[in-house]
Amino acid sequence: MTSIILAGGKNKRIGKDKSFIKIGGIIIIDRAFSILSKIFKDIIIITNTPDLYTYLGCKTYPDIIPGKDSLGGIYTGLKVSSSKHNFIFACDMPFLNESLIKYMIGITKDSDIVIPRSKKGFEPLHAIYSKVCIPYIEKLIEGNNLRILDFFTHVKVKEIGISEIATYDPKEIAFLNLNTEEDILRAEAVEKSLYEEHEA
Repeated sequence: MTSIILAGGKNKRIGKDKSFIKIGGIIIIDRAFSILSKIFKDIIIITNTPDLYTYLGCKTYPDIIPGKDSLGGIYTGLKVSSSKHNFIFACDMPFLNESLIKYMIGITKDSDIVIPRSKKGFEPLHAIYSKVCIPYIEKLIEGNNLRILDFFTHVKVKEIGISEIATYDPKEIAFLNLNTEEDILRAEAVEKSLYEEHEA
């Protein structure tokens, strides 16, 4: 299985590339890469600014069809990957959970999508997708429908419920993403709490 990181450009609300935000003094793309490297042999970054990521030493690809948001990133990742199944996530999640990801990989058999459903709903930017999804994503893009969930009825979806998530992520932080300055402050508070627990 390959891991695909969706690394978009500047966020309108934050006004900077979210991949390089620091939480606890560590750049979040570096945090993610450190965890993913323990699990996956192949890591791909989907980005339209590949020069920023050369230091990580992994393959980078621009969007095949520009301007199609996260759905376009998923589409590109699936098209360029050599793996049938791929763990795809957004670069602005600083608290990836190694155990949760491994659990997701372990239950992937016979499914086209393995996706957590948190209290907020489905987490499509922290999910496993198979190449079977490609033609259905293409149809959405052709119709300029960029809602990721709208092709799920055409494929085999395995949902991970709240109780399963809690086994690996009891603090419910794996899906915390950074869209605003308030989110960054919250992430810093979480990081501080985790550090204090570790030191205790």
